[in-house]
Amino acid sequence: MRILHLPLLALVAMPATAQDAAAVLANARRWVDTLASPALHGRGYVNGGDSLAAELIAAEFDRLGLHRVRESRFEPFSFSVNTFPDTVKLTVDDAPLRPGIDFLVDPGSGSAMGRYDVVHLTLSDLATPERRAMTMGVVTGRAIALHLPVVRSADSLELVRSVQADLLHYGPVLRKAAGKLTWGVSQQAARYPLLELDAEVWKDGAAVIDLHVTSRMRKHHARNVWGLVKGRSSKKLVVVTAHYDHLGRMGPDVLFPGANDNASGVSMLVNLATHYARAKPQYDMLFIAFAGEEAGLLGSEWCAVDRAFDLGAVKLLVNLDLMGTGDEGITVVNATAQQEVFDAMVAGNEATGRLAQVKPRGPACNSDHCPFVKRGVPAIFIYTLGGIAAYHDVFDRAETLPLTEYHDVYLTLVDLINGLK
Repeated sequence: MRILHLPLLALVAMPATAQDAAAVLANARRWVDTLASPALHGRGYVNGGDSLAAELIAAEFDRLGLHRVRESRFEPFSFSVNTFPDTVKLTVDDAPLRPGIDFLVDPGSGSAMGRYDVVHLTLSDLATPERRAMTMGVVTGRAIALHLPVVRSADSLELVRSVQADLLHYGPVLRKAAGKLTWGVSQQAARYPLLELDAEVWKDGAAVIDLHVTSRMRKHHARNVWGLVKGRSSKKLVVVTAHYDHLGRMGPDVLFPGANDNASGVSMLVNLATHYARAKPQYDMLFIAFAGEEAGLLGSEWCAVDRAFDLGAVKLLVNLDLMGTGDEGITVVNATAQQEVFDAMVAGNEATGRLAQVKPRGPACNSDHCPFVKRGVPAIFIYTLGGIAAYHDVFDRAETLPLTEYHDVYLTLVDLINGLK
């Protein structure tokens, strides 16, 4: 791949600089506010939140005049997912805790309702087969408060996961959060629920809990959304991606809005699609909004397997996630594998001084670029740094997302795409 030299890059940057910052930011704010609103239910698996988002994105691609792929706006697929459609309740020694604030139900939890006496265990209670057998005889039918040391290594984390999985055959398990409460998505459910409590409400001597958790495994039908802009040449293809799904709801009262993750990335994808629908790009450009990312990169994996476009024709795939801050610049994942692209981004930023830094990171299977990288597609993943720390929690809200360096990141992306030769 050849990148334009810096003097030429500065020339192609001029039309991007001319873009109205106020219009770009207003469009971003509209999309973040809409996608992260309660009406879209966290774009997850309760109340069809992700499907509602897919329809909005498809309608915008229609409005912009983007072409369809395979005569369709959607690429459907399905997968199993564990959901929590009903109210989640937990009291400890008759003190009610706030779901989403004081505690979370692990996404791989099963159901449990009723009052449970609490048994307190440490890893030493499970250290040998003999002690484990004795312990399991005691815990059956009770709730288990698991007192764990803070561990970081992969082996220690795997040991903790194994212990928790064993205990969840016998009763509900409670553990103290090592940091902030962070939720996720699971495609399986244990027999009993695992509950993570914030350190401020954790009680070392808790005697009894009252619990109401209903999990429901279901087959979920999802859709990737795509739109194509015809360039001056169709010999190569530039692909821009962002996932639109998020975590949804943990019961009707707990919403995970997902403003930064990843309403911000979708807004950036829409802003870029808006730009290139008006300013004809060098190459054909395919814009894909992925579903199923939070469940394990399922939408992008399906797209890579389904091959609705020629993977060998891709000049560059640019995946966008967490676009809502930027106080400390951006990180480029897979930079070491796409050194020429990364070097051009650094040179462009040195010339413009837009961002605090353009930071390199090596290959990592941490977002929707990964299934394509595994198949030899040149790809990078960009996310912003600094600012708010809300992530996979109830605090990732539109009203607190600053969009600090949003327009500068937008201009950087336009320069990158325009500079591909």
